[in-house]
Amino acid sequence: MRWEVTVSKSGENTLLLNGIQIYSQYRPVEGAKRFIQAEYDSNAGSYLLIGLGLGHHLQALLECVNGKEIIVYYFSESELQLFKKYNVTNWWKKKNIHLVNKINSLSLNNDVQIILPNVWLKAIGQEHPLFSILEVIKIQQISYKRNRELLRENFNKNIMLGDFTIQTKKQTKIACLVAAGPSLNETVFWLKKYQNDIDIYVVSTALKTLLAHDVYPKAVVISDANEITLQHFEKTGYKGQLYYLCTANYQSIIHHKGPRYILYQKGYELAEKHVKNVPLIDTGGSVGTVTFSLVEQLGYEKIVLFGQDLGFYGQHTHANFATSNRFFTNEFSVREEQANDGSIIYTRPMFQVFKHWYDQKMTTTKLKVFNTARKGAKIKNVPLIDELQFQHLVNGDNL
Repeated sequence: MRWEVTVSKSGENTLLLNGIQIYSQYRPVEGAKRFIQAEYDSNAGSYLLIGLGLGHHLQALLECVNGKEIIVYYFSESELQLFKKYNVTNWWKKKNIHLVNKINSLSLNNDVQIILPNVWLKAIGQEHPLFSILEVIKIQQISYKRNRELLRENFNKNIMLGDFTIQTKKQTKIACLVAAGPSLNETVFWLKKYQNDIDIYVVSTALKTLLAHDVYPKAVVISDANEITLQHFEKTGYKGQLYYLCTANYQSIIHHKGPRYILYQKGYELAEKHVKNVPLIDTGGSVGTVTFSLVEQLGYEKIVLFGQDLGFYGQHTHANFATSNRFFTNEFSVREEQANDGSIIYTRPMFQVFKHWYDQKMTTTKLKVFNTARKGAKIKNVPLIDELQFQHLVNGDNL
């Protein structure tokens, strides 16, 4: 990483990384302040600032937070030394400021606002190990801003439906989380054979795959705010249980004729203010991770993942009949990942973020988790099982 400090038109120090301008070459301090003021969320409990640089963004953020915790991620030791060289006063030596450069510091907890100036992505380049995660965080932030009003509109309509909320109780069966990854083509037959002895929770994109094989889930889960979820139920006649995020697409919800359960997500201010004594769901960024959190909250002890591949090994990214794009062509954003069987598969930045969520979740969950995707991404501490082992689990045996 090539760091270069120059003097801006205003006489203030500015910075280039690998030839990319991190701050304005005209008024770097003012530019950093405008960025922070535009991004700052006063409702956040703490802040994770990506990129230390010369400290211009940190200094602007410090003026806003009123003593709340700030974690600043720096990319290299030379960056830290550069920062200290050009900040010899102690303005940054506060109890609420922590400078770190370990990946575990990139917490995705909903109470933390992640502040990521886009220039850092351009400057570190695709080869940096954090590029994929940071890229998706930025995409999600842009998407949230774009859909903010839609989320609010869905929320206001959904809470008026008066639907059930969830309650935790001890469950006797094992839960099967079914997503739409291509491995489901191989393992859907397990579900068909044992469906009367298990509880199947399926993400809505995989509903048609199950029904095409005469597999009938206990519940379907949706989280998307857009009307694309209407396609997931089209011509299915599904009337079973529906679990939905409070910001999920209202039209899809009111068209459902079966029992409905509303889920309130952690970190969404309107949701947290609206409910009391109702479990909050850790969303994780995808309908699959929402479903995992739901099953955890419902009181199951064991969960088996089906089609939660977080990657793909051929040209199809999703299972047959799934209501998602299933054909892969060579893309700029494709990466490689180790699969459960030790082979190398393809993945995408968004899948990598979901995998990161699972890796972190496996360090805290009390659930016993098993995976059935041979060619799916390897999740930490989640063993791969075959059909015989799945049968043992269904029969109540310990693995």
